[in-house]
Amino acid sequence: MKTINKYILGLIALAAVSQSCKKELIDTNTNPKTLSDANPEFLFTGATADFNLTSRGNTSQKYASTMTYMQYIVPDGVDANGLAGNYWNPTKTTGPNPGFPYYNDYFTGNGRDMNRIIAKINSLPDAQKNTYQGLKAICSIINTYQAWKVADVFGALPYTQAFNDVQYPLPAYDFDFNLYKTFDTQLKDAATLLKNSTGQFALGAQDFFYNGDYGKWLSFANTLRIKIAQRYEKRDPAQLTAVLTDIANNFAGNIIASNDASFGYSQTRDWNNNVDDINVILFSYNAAFPFVEYLKSTNDPRIGFMVRQNDFGTNYKNYLVVQQKGDAAAQAALLQPENQVRYWGKHTFPASASTAYGSTGGDRFKTFTITGGTQTLGFLSAIQSRLFIKNGGFGGFDARSSKDLLHDDEPFVDGSTIKMRTPYLTYAETCFMMAEIAQKGGNGLGKSASQWFYAGVQASFDAYKAAAIATNVPNAANITIGNFATNLPFLGLPSIYSQAWVNYLMQPEESWAMWKRTGYPQFTDVRPGNNGLIGTSSIAYLESLYDGSQNLLIPRRNSLDLSSGSNLNSANYAAAIQAMIAKDAAYGINAQDTKGRIWWDKQ
Repeated sequence: MKTINKYILGLIALAAVSQSCKKELIDTNTNPKTLSDANPEFLFTGATADFNLTSRGNTSQKYASTMTYMQYIVPDGVDANGLAGNYWNPTKTTGPNPGFPYYNDYFTGNGRDMNRIIAKINSLPDAQKNTYQGLKAICSIINTYQAWKVADVFGALPYTQAFNDVQYPLPAYDFDFNLYKTFDTQLKDAATLLKNSTGQFALGAQDFFYNGDYGKWLSFANTLRIKIAQRYEKRDPAQLTAVLTDIANNFAGNIIASNDASFGYSQTRDWNNNVDDINVILFSYNAAFPFVEYLKSTNDPRIGFMVRQNDFGTNYKNYLVVQQKGDAAAQAALLQPENQVRYWGKHTFPASASTAYGSTGGDRFKTFTITGGTQTLGFLSAIQSRLFIKNGGFGGFDARSSKDLLHDDEPFVDGSTIKMRTPYLTYAETCFMMAEIAQKGGNGLGKSASQWFYAGVQASFDAYKAAAIATNVPNAANITIGNFATNLPFLGLPSIYSQAWVNYLMQPEESWAMWKRTGYPQFTDVRPGNNGLIGTSSIAYLESLYDGSQNLLIPRRNSLDLSSGSNLNSANYAAAIQAMIAKDAAYGINAQDTKGRIWWDKQ
């Protein structure tokens, strides 16, 4: 056991390295056969420890980029320039970069390790090797999934020549415009292996994704095939049709069919018990006005799971202080209509920092005069941070996240008792994906668009309720869906995209991808006294990013940058940039032109 632990810890340590992927390709890609004699299942557990959470910065980056782009949250306490900093001024040649860690994480973590484990399995004696074909398929699925995420936002990465530094010390880059079919072939091969393999090793607790359920891995592989093919639909609609036909004919339409089969990771370690840097989602961001108003306008019960109540209620001790000790002006203010509402979001665009936009354009807090001094109350809501971090971020050393600021009905519990699961490809997402396909006349695998749509709404509610209960969101167990789904009209694609946007709160990267792929949610102009189309119907809208003279632009991709220590492969890197520009001028003028487009993001 000590030998096993030694090598598991070694793999975890390797996965935490954050140096250049190209340097790693040259310096650290040792022959997998030199790994210890630990069984592949233990190596798999170590290699996937805290999947996609190898850096605490990864968590905060999600808040700073795609949750902001897709108007789930907006920075608090910043002026117009601070709001504008998230976006591109279309007249400028420089702008923001999302800063995703996928690239280095793949080459210094899961990509490297999955390839090593696959090679390890291939080197085993035949009798033993045969019992690990299911795990080999799982490693291939994870490798493909992680590589796709890199290609999806960077456009290029070394792939076919990667992790073979003996033959390819300076690997050439592959491109998303070829890789999407490579990914599909690999996923189909893995699904076929899972379908046909018998007598496989029982992974059980070594698998923190599906607890060793090979059938769920099979349904995930098929669903991911559809997901990737849909991403490239504008470029290659025939590929999506072919994938759906193949899954229907050769895999009996086996895709993710329940919340229990959703692809996600059950976090195992307690590094996120310490909230002092990742709790910025609680005290540095407010919930965004378009998101909150849409939930309110449709009477969506998920608002109780997704948004934290503000401080303007009797379940907060400092509100009672203002009620009891406030001067006449303070007590009168508490009776104003806007101060009777428990959910308010903040406008997202630079011009909204003007006083003309009122309380929803300002900072979070309102200050009241009370006997002997003043008392502040948070008027703007936060996103329900308990879905993202333990205890919602309360309990850190920062005074803003003091446990004393919890509402009466918000428990603070031992972080080790809270079980966090990070969703990556869910049943609700699958339903909305299939609803879109069916609505466009494609193969709905036996269900109509409306059937998939309403199944998605129900699945989303159920999944968020389960997550809210698990993370101690107040009153979560008592919230019911009621007649929300039955009263929600189905108006085709706009309805599908609107509900997908809500569902993607915990998967904001996918919301960003959906917006790039479809143009939904669409933008509407918001001006003083006029919220445009925000909250006026069952269709969701984003606020135009108006700076007072023009609308700013959301970044559409990540820059493919040379990291420190990567100069050895700089020629291939430069060739990759030029190849993407030559393939589609919409990529932009250089790697840093992140308002440009990856090839699949067709205009």
